[in-house]
Amino acid sequence: MARDLEQLIDEITVDAYGLDEQLTGFLQVFVDEVTIPVPGTVLDFPVEITGFDFEGDERRGLVAQCRHEGGAGTVSLVDVRFEPRSAAGWLHAAYRTWLGLPPFPARRPQDWTWPTT
Repeated sequence: MARDLEQLIDEITVDAYGLDEQLTGFLQVFVDEVTIPVPGTVLDFPVEITGFDFEGDERRGLVAQCRHEGGAGTVSLVDVRFEPRSAAGWLHAAYRTWLGLPPFPARRPQDWTWPTT
């Protein structure tokens, strides 16, 4: 799995120079490949992810717009968990690995074709 994640990270960041461009590369893949709304969890509470963004703060990184029964808000994407066998879960594992964090359990979805070669 680690080798597959490294290949995915290389594909996402191949033409990115600097942290801003690398974050933008990850953001673009999340936007292009994850159909929203997508279910997730934050602190073990179920949420619905309604969007992804990079607000310009390199320390915070990418963010996820979430909604749940009690309202809505924005959280750091690193704190969201996704279904392990989903495109969101696989991309999230790559993102956390790229940040130097342990990935949450994930597997590349069998029907996922990105990147196409």
